[in-house]
Amino acid sequence: MAYCDRCDRWFNSEYAYNAHRRDSSSHYMCWKCDKDFQTSTRLDQHLRQSSRHNYCTYCDEDFEDQDDLNEHYEDCHEFCHSCNMHRNSSIHRPRNITCPGNGRNAQFVNKSALLLHFEGGSCKSGLTRQKLNRLIAERDSSNFITNPNRLLTGSTETWATQKAWNGHAYECYFCHKEFRSLAQLNQHLASPVHEQPLYHCPKLGHGCRAQFKTASGLCQHIEDGSCGVARFKAIQDSMEILVRGVRRIAF
Repeated sequence: MAYCDRCDRWFNSEYAYNAHRRDSSSHYMCWKCDKDFQTSTRLDQHLRQSSRHNYCTYCDEDFEDQDDLNEHYEDCHEFCHSCNMHRNSSIHRPRNITCPGNGRNAQFVNKSALLLHFEGGSCKSGLTRQKLNRLIAERDSSNFITNPNRLLTGSTETWATQKAWNGHAYECYFCHKEFRSLAQLNQHLASPVHEQPLYHCPKLGHGCRAQFKTASGLCQHIEDGSCGVARFKAIQDSMEILVRGVRRIAF
């Protein structure tokens, strides 16, 4: 006899008990480690983090050993083991994404780098992080990647004055971090460091729902493929539409 604590059921044999754990929607088993998880998210977390597993987050597939996983990465995901980087990195990819505001004077290897350029406020178009957030919020009417509650209030621009001087440095009112100059303090305040996350990873498949303060941070997370959502065509199409839409509206 075998007993399932979670389901409060008895089984006539270990075989029947294991069949129940394999087939029941209340159990998410890792048979290699003989661990039983209550949700698929926790099982995925275990597969990614455990040293006993050689798990591909792109395909949700566990391999027998590291050599098999490496071979899979090279064959299916263009991973370069000589430099320990994905071929989507700046080492392996050309800078073929051009900023429509700066022309060929500003070229980038991926969409997240272009968005980071916009957020930095150095683009000739005058596009800033705050303007970019508003543009994306207007286009993301279904809140596929944005948090509507946090976008209602918008971004508040905070600037420090000479009153921030505490006797030996310029001090941030929010975190009490100190800076040598007023310009450095205002650069700190202009960053998203004290803002609430505006973006989230789309919940498709095994999407992790991680949250981000910037569009470039979300885009980089998707491009890295760390949670596997990048393989969905809907995600790829959405990111392409996002960047295309920003180009069309801002320029």
